Amino acid sequence: MGCGASAPAKPLVEAPRPVTSDAAPPPSSSAEQHAAIVARIMNNDSVVPMSAALTRKILKAYALSTEAAHAAEAHCTQVVEAQIRGWQSFFVHAVGKGGPDDAASPQEFDGPTQQAFRTAGVDLDRLKGNGRAYWGEDGEIIKTRDRIIHGVAKACGHTPTEEQLGAAKYATLGYLVRLMFDFHRGQNVGAVVLKGKFDTEGRPLLLVRTQCMADAAEHGSFYRTALELGVVKHVCNLYAGHFPLEDWLEAEAKVCADMRDASSSALPSYFDERARKMTRKWRRMVDDADEWTEANKRNAMMLCASQIKDLLNPNGEPPKGGILIHCAGGMHRTGMIFGIIRRYVNDDPIDEIVADYKRHVDWKAEGAVGGYEELNVRFIKEFDLSLLDAQEIVFEEGMTQDEPISAAGGTRDEWRYA
Repeated sequence: MGCGASAPAKPLVEAPRPVTSDAAPPPSSSAEQHAAIVARIMNNDSVVPMSAALTRKILKAYALSTEAAHAAEAHCTQVVEAQIRGWQSFFVHAVGKGGPDDAASPQEFDGPTQQAFRTAGVDLDRLKGNGRAYWGEDGEIIKTRDRIIHGVAKACGHTPTEEQLGAAKYATLGYLVRLMFDFHRGQNVGAVVLKGKFDTEGRPLLLVRTQCMADAAEHGSFYRTALELGVVKHVCNLYAGHFPLEDWLEAEAKVCADMRDASSSALPSYFDERARKMTRKWRRMVDDADEWTEANKRNAMMLCASQIKDLLNPNGEPPKGGILIHCAGGMHRTGMIFGIIRRYVNDDPIDEIVADYKRHVDWKAEGAVGGYEELNVRFIKEFDLSLLDAQEIVFEEGMTQDEPISAAGGTRDEWRYA
């Protein structure tokens, strides 16, 4: 694969750029910490603009005339914000019950992730983050979604068609998921050392996984600090879905671009899946049992293999440092690619890979499975690893690797070194 020649491991020696923060020091007790978390959620400054933006999306889905939509917007925005505030209160209660995965817990990295970082020489006193995954209360988020879309319809005196309701549901769920990420501030961090692979300075090569994070650009955040410490030198955003995360994705891309400009270096590199939407195509084939045909499964594997080959050899070269991948919640797209790479490079036991997948989708027990998707696990288990050794992947008729589109901020269809 060309992930670097074997060499003895050595610790991180780079001094990071000074990290400053205006944030208050962390609370000293669990009670203070819980109070701080509750205050942060309830004082979240994105609720008002998100309510206004979502209202406009719903009114557009309802296909109202410009005049009617404008006349109804203020009242409908109040309806939407009231429902979101109610869900906000529910969220505080839901995550305040205690336990290792709630937003009031200081949970850091799990044992295997800590071990991977230490093996690569990472100073965990300087790299702070958490492994919290949160799937959410499905019933309540769906109830809130439905109260919002029907409340807007009533407020503007409109009877939406089934098609219009479907579009409104689609948009509303995306905004609620974004708010859930912002309220919870989980990072879903995980990491493995890629066995026998080393970066250009002889350190064990890390594969890091996270979710999309609201605070990526902030000084002291896990994302920025991992880049500043040199723990990560290649970032790959796998997400190209409908959740309104554009500003977060643009912010994390800008962190990489600014660091490259400041150092006159080609690193850190940044790959944006929004340019091709390859993950979106192959994930769709393994999401739905009705789509789980042999032909679709094979095509999905070929698309995924092409993506993994690019990921492990950015710009056709051995990676110069740790690789960080994420999608939206760091669960499904990320989980499948992470699991397949663990099979391919590390030959890890499948039981360990599945257990890791479960942890990152907030699986707690039978009957409380979080975002667990059996077809995702089957895809990991059944993936044809020989595709990753092939010199060329030949796609079947009607299937192509590339699907160029314009992403926010420009079209990106390759790793960006410059």
